[in-house]
Amino acid sequence: MISSDIRSFLSVNITDKEILSGLKTVQGSLDLRAAKLKLVEPENIHFTLRFLGDITLGQKAEIQQCLDQLSFDKFSVGISGVGAFPNVHRPRVIWIGVSENQGQMVSLKMQIDDMLKTTGFSPEKQRFTPHATIARVRYVENREKLAVNLQSLSETVLGQMSVNSVHLMKSTLTPRGPIYEVMWSKHGSQP
Repeated sequence: MISSDIRSFLSVNITDKEILSGLKTVQGSLDLRAAKLKLVEPENIHFTLRFLGDITLGQKAEIQQCLDQLSFDKFSVGISGVGAFPNVHRPRVIWIGVSENQGQMVSLKMQIDDMLKTTGFSPEKQRFTPHATIARVRYVENREKLAVNLQSLSETVLGQMSVNSVHLMKSTLTPRGPIYEVMWSKHGSQP
């Protein structure tokens, strides 16, 4: 039997061509001899505001209806700083962060979490750190060399990006990597 559940998440997508070009450059600077990495395709790099997991069509409609009430002013964020979770010495995920207006991204996420309570989603317990995953670590060959590489990229600055919409995304997992589709969008207003 085929599941009709939809693997989904809420995100701010990166569409700025200069930022995407900068992300490719950063990915090209990662030491592929120090670790086996799965680079995220530039068109798939995004800021996850909330991972929802598998939802039904009914839940999707409920989430969309709830988030139709979402209200935020467009804002811009500074994209900079390469890091890793849980840390550069034991990385599983390599990311780029938000330097300027991080608080506005956190506020947007908190507003979404608060609204989603009415649809049965409890707020996440983990502290939210706005970041966009650029690579997943498959295997570390040389831990020290990789840590030095990541620390050398920690001051990377890619520039400003406008946050003008939130998307409900569908994620279809394939052997070549995930395929993302926008299912719903909410646009911010002019400040």
